[in-house]
Amino acid sequence: MKICGKLPDKILTWKLKGKGLENFGNSGKPDTIPFPEYSEDDLIAKVDAVGICFSDVKLIKAGDEHPRIRNRDLKKNPETPGHEVSLTIAGVGDKRKNSFKCGERYIVQADVFYKGKSVAFGYVLPGAFSEYVILGKEIIDGDDGCYLIPVQANTGYAEAALVEPWSCVVAAYQTKRRTCPGEKGIILFTGSKENQVELDLAGLENHHFKTVYHKGLTESNRNRLKNLAGKGGYILKEVQDMDSLSGMDDIVYSGIPGTEEFKRLIRVIQPGGIISIHAEKQDTGLIPVDIGKAHYRNIRIVGSGSGKVVQSYRANTRTDLKPEGTAWFIGGAGPMGQMHVIRAAMTDNRPGKFLVTDLSSRRLKSLKNRIDQIPGSDKLKIIYLNTTELSKQEFNAFLDKEFPEMFDDIISLVPVSSVIEQAVPFSAKEGVVNIFAGVNIGTFASFPMEVFTEKHVNVIGSSGSPLSAMKDTLNLVETGRLSTNISLSAVTDMYSVSIGVKALMDSTYTGKVVVYPHARGLGILSTEELAKRIPDLEDLFLNGKYWTNEAEKIFLSSRFFEDSKK
Repeated sequence: MKICGKLPDKILTWKLKGKGLENFGNSGKPDTIPFPEYSEDDLIAKVDAVGICFSDVKLIKAGDEHPRIRNRDLKKNPETPGHEVSLTIAGVGDKRKNSFKCGERYIVQADVFYKGKSVAFGYVLPGAFSEYVILGKEIIDGDDGCYLIPVQANTGYAEAALVEPWSCVVAAYQTKRRTCPGEKGIILFTGSKENQVELDLAGLENHHFKTVYHKGLTESNRNRLKNLAGKGGYILKEVQDMDSLSGMDDIVYSGIPGTEEFKRLIRVIQPGGIISIHAEKQDTGLIPVDIGKAHYRNIRIVGSGSGKVVQSYRANTRTDLKPEGTAWFIGGAGPMGQMHVIRAAMTDNRPGKFLVTDLSSRRLKSLKNRIDQIPGSDKLKIIYLNTTELSKQEFNAFLDKEFPEMFDDIISLVPVSSVIEQAVPFSAKEGVVNIFAGVNIGTFASFPMEVFTEKHVNVIGSSGSPLSAMKDTLNLVETGRLSTNISLSAVTDMYSVSIGVKALMDSTYTGKVVVYPHARGLGILSTEELAKRIPDLEDLFLNGKYWTNEAEKIFLSSRFFEDSKK
């Protein structure tokens, strides 16, 4: 192992030993542990900066009930959270010397898969609430290749660490769905006893299905399906009991489903599956949508008023914001919401008019101040609105006046099903509803059926980000087309990580909190408070308020890092 400088015998780290903050660390302080073991197959990395994420909060609150580490005995096998990280290589194993060098900098794509298993960094693998981490074969030789992404030398520590949450924002607009039923997939054709429309199966003649099930179809629709099966050489299987089914790739439904019936369909659809619903234009009603599955498992609902199945899959596949369109960011002034709005303001194809709603005037003011730092922000049409100041009737009247054509994009940044449910009817034809804030799988919201059959609204969601999105985001940052620094609100050291987590829970700061593990005596300070502790720091902030790489350099050379220089 080639070691880059002297490594300490012991390091500070934060171990999660059970559910809740009381089981995080050692009585509100970090754990002191021997330097972790490593092999010639590993890399040693110094943690330069790590952001505190709501996902960390969820993990700490849930403990071994969290889906990523369910049934893990945290008392015997504690976990170190932290995945929004910027690293510098501090040791290179002999088996890695041809690929890595001392001093190289990286960020980590946290959603690691190794030999088909999810071993996410900061969940299964030890994360970055630590002074140093060991990077092993899972990260270096993962199923998607290496999960380390190189960072330029002039990129800031916080700037790089915040790429991870920003990449989740970028990835939210890159989700894709199939534009036809799954090739060699399992499909179910079914419908209601009444009001079935004639299904048009044109375009499926040359499709290859693994299994074709049907249940409750009219004689006309059965004959159409039999005709298709004859052309394609399929064997049709009639289903008597829906509960006997599972793992459906696609479901085609004709008519008006009952609430419990549609819930059963959603239960049997597998991740990435699509439900195509068809009803006459005059047929209306509410259908229950599992918004947790839409967010975490990428299920999608499409539809038509004509019965044309293939056409329903191809209608409105847009996922990114509509250029010059109208966009509503619900809960848009929170830490993650701010990122969505800032990204929208900085993208080349920005919306023509924004509505940002939130429950906090303080957060809305903070967001406006951040947006005002963006070049060309004076040309943006953004309305910032605290919805607690209006009654429901007043808010609806406001929407009718300001957005009579409704919204091309609705981005939900609050994990509340009733809020999402109330917003969806305001989606314009061929609009997009982006459920970004995750809710538990099994959480249903009732949407008007015509949202899918007539408006062709694309209801999407995403969790995490793939390697490609992270690389795209880093490129945007390093070419000056996106500022992650502008979302930073406070900094802390290793001794105050639990305080930083609590601050996130309590919405103490309007933006992101970043940990500098090698700082000492810092506590937790807003950027404004930090500027009072370090001479001339404020002069290097953007417009005297917002974090910059130049300010970080002064910070890293300050008294708060004297111990790390020894």
